[in-house]
Amino acid sequence: MKEFHIISSGVSLIQNAQRRGVLPEDIKIRDESYWKEILNNSKEVNKLYSFLKENPKENSAELNTFLRVVENKEPSNISVYLFGTNTASNQLCRKVIEKFLEEENYKIYPPSEVSGYFYEAEIFDENYAKDEFQKDISLLLDRLISIAKRKKEEGYKVYFNPTGGFKAYVMVTALAGFLLNCEIYYMHEEFNRTIFLPPLFYLPKGKEIELLEQLKDRKPRSGGEYERILQKFPQEIERLKLYQLVEVERDEETGKEYRIKITEKGVFILEELKKI
Repeated sequence: MKEFHIISSGVSLIQNAQRRGVLPEDIKIRDESYWKEILNNSKEVNKLYSFLKENPKENSAELNTFLRVVENKEPSNISVYLFGTNTASNQLCRKVIEKFLEEENYKIYPPSEVSGYFYEAEIFDENYAKDEFQKDISLLLDRLISIAKRKKEEGYKVYFNPTGGFKAYVMVTALAGFLLNCEIYYMHEEFNRTIFLPPLFYLPKGKEIELLEQLKDRKPRSGGEYERILQKFPQEIERLKLYQLVEVERDEETGKEYRIKITEKGVFILEELKKI
Protein backbone atom coordinates (compact mmCIF):
# COMPACT_ATOMS: atom_id res chain seq x y z
CA MET A 1 0.00 0.00 0.00
CA LYS A 2 1.22 3.51 -0.80
CA GLU A 3 2.12 5.65 2.21
CA PHE A 4 2.17 9.39 2.72
CA HIS A 5 4.14 10.78 5.66
CA ILE A 6 3.52 14.35 6.86
CA ILE A 7 6.55 15.39 8.90
CA SER A 8 7.02 18.52 10.99
CA SER A 9 10.62 19.56 10.55
CA GLY A 10 12.85 21.20 13.15
CA VAL A 11 16.56 21.97 13.35
CA SER A 12 17.86 18.94 15.24
CA LEU A 13 20.27 18.24 12.38
CA ILE A 14 22.00 21.60 12.90
CA GLN A 15 21.99 21.26 16.69
CA ASN A 16 23.55 17.80 16.50
CA ALA A 17 26.13 19.05 14.01
CA GLN A 18 27.00 21.87 16.41
CA ARG A 19 27.46 19.41 19.29
CA ARG A 20 29.83 17.31 17.16
CA GLY A 21 31.89 20.27 15.98
CA VAL A 22 30.71 20.11 12.35
CA LEU A 23 29.16 23.58 12.72
CA PRO A 24 30.13 26.39 15.12
CA GLU A 25 28.46 25.77 18.47
CA ASP A 26 28.19 29.46 19.42
CA ILE A 27 25.90 30.43 16.50
CA LYS A 28 22.26 30.83 17.57
CA ILE A 29 19.40 29.34 15.56
CA ARG A 30 17.86 32.79 15.30
CA ASP A 31 20.93 34.15 13.46
CA GLU A 32 19.26 34.36 10.04
CA SER A 33 22.17 36.00 8.24
CA TYR A 34 24.63 33.26 9.23
CA TRP A 35 22.39 30.33 8.26
CA LYS A 36 21.51 32.05 5.00
CA GLU A 37 25.21 32.11 4.12
CA ILE A 38 25.52 28.41 4.94
CA LEU A 39 22.38 27.61 2.94
CA ASN A 40 23.84 29.29 -0.14
CA ASN A 41 27.26 27.66 0.26
CA SER A 42 27.26 24.29 -1.53
CA LYS A 43 30.46 23.20 0.24
CA GLU A 44 28.89 23.76 3.67
CA VAL A 45 25.64 22.08 2.60
CA ASN A 46 27.57 19.02 1.40
CA LYS A 47 29.50 18.93 4.69
CA LEU A 48 26.23 18.85 6.62
CA TYR A 49 24.89 16.19 4.24
CA SER A 50 27.94 13.99 4.86
CA PHE A 51 27.35 14.37 8.59
CA LEU A 52 23.73 13.30 8.17
CA LYS A 53 24.66 10.24 6.13
CA GLU A 54 27.10 9.03 8.81
CA ASN A 55 24.15 8.16 11.05
CA PRO A 56 20.73 9.44 9.81
CA LYS A 57 18.80 8.22 12.85
CA GLU A 58 21.22 9.63 15.39
CA ASN A 59 21.77 12.96 13.62
CA SER A 60 18.18 13.86 12.67
CA ALA A 61 15.14 13.58 14.94
CA GLU A 62 12.84 13.55 11.90
CA LEU A 63 14.68 10.67 10.25
CA ASN A 64 15.05 8.84 13.56
CA THR A 65 11.29 8.34 13.72
CA PHE A 66 10.56 8.10 10.00
CA LEU A 67 13.20 5.49 9.15
CA ARG A 68 12.08 3.26 12.00
CA VAL A 69 8.46 3.33 10.82
CA VAL A 70 9.30 2.61 7.16
CA GLU A 71 11.95 -0.01 7.88
CA ASN A 72 11.75 -2.97 5.44
CA LYS A 73 9.22 -1.14 3.26
CA GLU A 74 9.74 -0.23 -0.39
CA PRO A 75 10.85 3.45 -0.57
CA SER A 76 9.33 4.00 -4.01
CA ASN A 77 5.87 3.44 -2.48
CA ILE A 78 6.41 6.11 0.15
CA SER A 79 5.94 9.88 -0.27
CA VAL A 80 7.14 12.46 2.25
CA TYR A 81 5.74 15.92 2.93
CA LEU A 82 8.41 17.63 4.99
CA PHE A 83 7.16 21.05 6.00
CA GLY A 84 8.88 23.69 8.09
CA THR A 85 9.40 27.37 8.69
CA ASN A 86 10.64 30.06 6.33
CA THR A 87 13.84 30.47 8.35
CA ALA A 88 17.24 29.83 6.79
CA SER A 89 18.15 27.29 9.48
CA ASN A 90 15.03 25.21 8.86
CA GLN A 91 15.39 25.47 5.08
CA LEU A 92 18.94 24.20 5.43
CA CYS A 93 17.85 21.16 7.44
CA ARG A 94 15.04 20.32 5.03
CA LYS A 95 17.28 20.73 2.00
CA VAL A 96 19.76 18.20 3.38
CA ILE A 97 17.11 15.75 4.64
CA GLU A 98 15.22 15.88 1.33
CA LYS A 99 18.44 15.19 -0.57
CA PHE A 100 19.01 12.12 1.60
CA LEU A 101 15.45 10.87 1.12
CA GLU A 102 15.56 11.33 -2.65
CA GLU A 103 18.82 9.41 -2.87
CA GLU A 104 17.15 6.62 -0.89
CA ASN A 105 14.38 6.59 -3.54
CA TYR A 106 11.62 8.13 -1.40
CA LYS A 107 9.31 10.57 -3.16
CA ILE A 108 9.22 14.18 -1.99
CA TYR A 109 5.87 15.97 -2.06
CA PRO A 110 6.31 19.71 -2.80
CA PRO A 111 6.91 21.27 0.62
CA SER A 112 5.42 24.39 2.12
CA GLU A 113 6.62 26.84 4.74
CA VAL A 114 5.02 28.59 7.67
CA SER A 115 6.08 31.59 9.70
CA GLY A 116 9.31 30.98 11.58
CA TYR A 117 9.15 34.13 13.70
CA PHE A 118 12.90 34.82 13.46
CA TYR A 119 12.69 35.69 9.76
CA GLU A 120 9.80 38.12 10.22
CA ALA A 121 11.33 39.59 13.38
CA GLU A 122 14.56 40.37 11.55
CA ILE A 123 12.97 41.73 8.37
CA PHE A 124 10.06 43.57 10.02
CA ASP A 125 9.52 43.65 13.80
CA GLU A 126 8.48 41.49 16.77
CA ASN A 127 4.79 42.44 16.60
CA TYR A 128 4.55 41.53 12.93
CA ALA A 129 6.38 38.27 13.62
CA LYS A 130 3.93 37.39 16.38
CA ASP A 131 0.89 38.11 14.20
CA GLU A 132 2.23 36.06 11.28
CA PHE A 133 3.08 33.18 13.59
CA GLN A 134 -0.45 33.11 15.01
CA LYS A 135 -2.06 33.38 11.58
CA ASP A 136 0.02 30.56 10.15
CA ILE A 137 -0.95 28.17 12.95
CA SER A 138 -4.56 28.25 11.73
CA LEU A 139 -3.58 28.13 8.05
CA LEU A 140 -1.28 25.18 8.71
CA LEU A 141 -4.08 23.10 10.23
CA ASP A 142 -6.29 23.71 7.19
CA ARG A 143 -3.44 22.88 4.82
CA LEU A 144 -2.50 19.64 6.55
CA ILE A 145 -6.11 18.46 6.70
CA SER A 146 -6.62 19.30 3.03
CA ILE A 147 -3.47 17.46 1.89
CA ALA A 148 -4.11 14.43 4.09
CA LYS A 149 -7.75 14.11 2.97
CA ARG A 150 -6.72 14.27 -0.67
CA LYS A 151 -4.06 11.62 -0.21
CA LYS A 152 -6.45 9.32 1.64
CA GLU A 153 -8.90 9.65 -1.24
CA GLU A 154 -6.07 8.74 -3.62
CA GLY A 155 -5.54 5.48 -1.75
CA TYR A 156 -2.58 6.37 0.47
CA LYS A 157 -2.23 5.38 4.11
CA VAL A 158 -1.45 8.71 5.74
CA TYR A 159 0.91 9.10 8.69
CA PHE A 160 1.69 12.17 10.76
CA ASN A 161 5.09 12.66 12.39
CA PRO A 162 4.98 15.60 14.87
CA THR A 163 8.50 15.11 16.22
CA GLY A 164 10.35 18.23 15.02
CA GLY A 165 9.86 21.99 14.97
CA PHE A 166 8.22 24.64 17.14
CA LYS A 167 5.94 23.15 19.80
CA ALA A 168 2.95 25.06 18.37
CA TYR A 169 3.43 23.45 14.95
CA VAL A 170 4.05 20.06 16.54
CA MET A 171 0.66 20.35 18.28
CA VAL A 172 -1.08 21.36 15.05
CA THR A 173 0.48 18.42 13.22
CA ALA A 174 -0.75 15.98 15.85
CA LEU A 175 -4.19 17.60 15.93
CA ALA A 176 -4.59 17.21 12.16
CA GLY A 177 -3.72 13.54 12.52
CA PHE A 178 -6.26 13.04 15.29
CA LEU A 179 -8.99 14.82 13.34
CA LEU A 180 -8.41 12.62 10.30
CA ASN A 181 -8.04 9.39 12.27
CA CYS A 182 -4.54 8.82 10.87
CA GLU A 183 -1.55 7.03 12.34
CA ILE A 184 0.55 9.42 14.45
CA TYR A 185 4.02 8.45 15.54
CA TYR A 186 6.48 10.17 17.82
CA MET A 187 9.84 9.62 19.43
CA HIS A 188 11.58 11.59 22.14
CA GLU A 189 15.36 11.71 21.90
CA GLU A 190 15.63 9.62 25.08
CA PHE A 191 13.31 6.87 23.76
CA ASN A 192 14.60 3.65 22.23
CA ARG A 193 11.47 2.95 20.23
CA THR A 194 8.94 4.88 18.18
CA ILE A 195 5.60 5.48 19.89
CA PHE A 196 2.29 5.39 18.01
CA LEU A 197 -0.13 7.74 19.75
CA PRO A 198 -3.61 6.45 20.66
CA PRO A 199 -6.68 8.29 19.30
CA LEU A 200 -7.15 11.26 21.61
CA PHE A 201 -9.75 13.21 19.70
CA TYR A 202 -13.27 12.41 20.85
CA LEU A 203 -15.30 10.22 18.52
CA PRO A 204 -19.08 10.26 19.06
CA LYS A 205 -20.92 7.01 19.65
CA GLY A 206 -24.41 5.58 20.09
CA LYS A 207 -27.10 8.22 20.52
CA GLU A 208 -24.54 10.96 19.83
CA ILE A 209 -24.19 9.67 16.28
CA GLU A 210 -27.97 9.46 16.01
CA LEU A 211 -28.25 13.12 16.97
CA LEU A 212 -25.55 14.18 14.50
CA GLU A 213 -27.36 12.26 11.77
CA GLN A 214 -30.51 14.27 12.48
CA LEU A 215 -28.56 17.53 12.24
CA LYS A 216 -26.26 16.70 9.33
CA ASP A 217 -28.30 18.78 6.83
CA ARG A 218 -26.85 21.82 8.69
CA LYS A 219 -30.31 23.35 9.31
CA PRO A 220 -30.71 24.88 12.80
CA ARG A 221 -33.44 23.36 15.01
CA SER A 222 -35.26 25.77 17.29
CA GLY A 223 -38.52 26.18 19.17
CA GLY A 224 -40.51 23.02 19.76
CA GLU A 225 -38.20 20.96 17.56
CA TYR A 226 -35.22 21.93 19.72
CA GLU A 227 -37.17 21.13 22.91
CA ARG A 228 -37.94 17.61 21.61
CA ILE A 229 -34.27 17.08 20.74
CA LEU A 230 -33.20 18.35 24.16
CA GLN A 231 -35.63 16.00 25.91
CA LYS A 232 -34.34 12.98 23.97
CA PHE A 233 -30.59 13.77 23.93
CA PRO A 234 -29.76 15.87 27.04
CA GLN A 235 -26.46 14.19 27.93
CA GLU A 236 -25.45 13.74 24.31
CA ILE A 237 -25.89 17.46 23.62
CA GLU A 238 -23.64 18.36 26.55
CA ARG A 239 -20.84 16.08 25.35
CA LEU A 240 -21.11 17.17 21.72
CA LYS A 241 -21.07 20.83 22.82
CA LEU A 242 -17.92 20.18 24.85
CA TYR A 243 -16.10 18.85 21.79
CA GLN A 244 -17.63 21.51 19.50
CA LEU A 245 -19.48 19.04 17.30
CA VAL A 246 -22.75 20.89 17.84
CA GLU A 247 -23.46 24.53 18.64
CA VAL A 248 -26.30 25.64 20.92
CA GLU A 249 -27.41 29.28 20.87
CA ARG A 250 -28.75 31.19 23.88
CA ASP A 251 -31.18 34.05 24.03
CA GLU A 252 -29.14 37.12 25.01
CA GLU A 253 -31.88 38.49 27.28
CA THR A 254 -33.06 35.35 29.07
CA GLY A 255 -29.94 33.21 28.74
CA LYS A 256 -32.13 30.29 27.73
CA GLU A 257 -30.89 27.88 25.07
CA TYR A 258 -33.24 27.79 22.12
CA ARG A 259 -31.46 26.61 18.97
CA ILE A 260 -29.07 23.81 18.02
CA LYS A 261 -27.11 23.05 14.88
CA ILE A 262 -24.24 20.85 13.82
CA THR A 263 -20.81 22.43 13.34
CA GLU A 264 -18.54 21.88 10.35
CA LYS A 265 -16.31 19.84 12.63
CA GLY A 266 -19.34 17.72 13.50
CA VAL A 267 -20.15 17.14 9.83
CA PHE A 268 -16.54 16.19 9.16
CA ILE A 269 -16.33 13.74 12.07
CA LEU A 270 -19.64 12.14 11.09
CA GLU A 271 -18.41 11.63 7.51
CA GLU A 272 -15.13 10.13 8.73
CA LEU A 273 -16.94 7.74 11.10
CA LYS A 274 -18.84 6.27 8.16
CA LYS A 275 -15.53 5.41 6.48
CA ILE A 276 -14.15 3.53 9.48
